[in-house]
Amino acid sequence: MNKTELKKGKRLYIDITNRCNTECPFCCMYSGVSNSRDMDFETYKGIIDGCEKEFELQLEGGEPLVHPDLYLFLEYARFTKRCRKILILTNGMLLPVHQKRLVMFSGEYGIPLEIKISINYWLIKENSGHLDQIRNLIFAAEFIPDVKITCNVRLRKQGDEALREEVEQDKLLLSHSNIYYLQSYGRLSESSDYRKPVIVQNIEEFELFASDGTSFGMDLIARSEYEKEVWS
Repeated sequence: MNKTELKKGKRLYIDITNRCNTECPFCCMYSGVSNSRDMDFETYKGIIDGCEKEFELQLEGGEPLVHPDLYLFLEYARFTKRCRKILILTNGMLLPVHQKRLVMFSGEYGIPLEIKISINYWLIKENSGHLDQIRNLIFAAEFIPDVKITCNVRLRKQGDEALREEVEQDKLLLSHSNIYYLQSYGRLSESSDYRKPVIVQNIEEFELFASDGTSFGMDLIARSEYEKEVWS
């Protein structure tokens, strides 16, 4: 995408918690079940208020669906009347509990919602029904206006042949999936088997925030290492 095709506005990537309901050994943000840091509302509000233009909001973690103020965060973004889209990056395990409320929020306020669900060998190990659950979620959201489900499939270089084959042979999953290799940051930062991460930019500006509100501009790796040093 060339510069003239970039969407107007800014995307805010906000790490709202370093807590997670699983412990992926390659987590790019050093998140886990023993962590305890949730972003407070005033910090979040400061980030939103500091963006004066129209914005897209991507809530990340950790697992953003474990944050006790998730819906307060969403309501405040809506309240500004500048939020043009909400994206939630999740492992999907808690989506059956949240999906209806998230869809109702999107529909009531007319804010497009994209739910990005992670798929990897560890999540399937933790939940043998992970792919079936995602299929059901995709099917349920298929004809709901302004709601999109995207699967981010992260593969190891070796050992995930069966997972790749299952996704590629399932037309429903494949049509909603981006398939990548794992990336060498976070708990994989010392690995020479994988490439460093990049954000594919499709909007004029974006900015990354750690769970204490610190801005890291466009530097994914610096934010990741900061989370490790400050909250681990």
